[in-house]
Amino acid sequence: MANTCTNRIHFHANQSTIDWFEKLIQDFTDEDFIGQFGSEGEHNTDRIGCKWIIKDDEYRADETEFVLGFESAWYPPDTLIKNIVAQLQEHDQYAYAEGRYWDEGFDPIGIFQCNGPDTWYEAETTVDVDWDNEYYWDDEVEPAFEELEL
Repeated sequence: MANTCTNRIHFHANQSTIDWFEKLIQDFTDEDFIGQFGSEGEHNTDRIGCKWIIKDDEYRADETEFVLGFESAWYPPDTLIKNIVAQLQEHDQYAYAEGRYWDEGFDPIGIFQCNGPDTWYEAETTVDVDWDNEYYWDDEVEPAFEELEL
């Protein structure tokens, strides 16, 4: 597995909960995410599920969906995601997260769904891409994502 894992996380909740979340994280640094949503632990691996995170994207997709993008070390920040969902569920019991992740060599790629702090589902595979194919994402990676099922 390569060092950098890209993560795209879609948080779903009612409009007032997404409003609250968007306002909460408006000016968050990476350290703020760890402080607000990290668990107790000596190292980030214990606190957020991976060695480090760097937020690289965030946007409101619609009234009931907010998207966060992180790069992380080796693995998705699953503990961080579970803790975000737990805090969202304090406002909307039906809040959940879903998303995908891939490392820089596509070994692995995966999908996940988090329906609560103790409910995590994932599926992953490996894609041996043809780097000479300029459309490798559309031709090889995206179809591999579409074949994964939870």
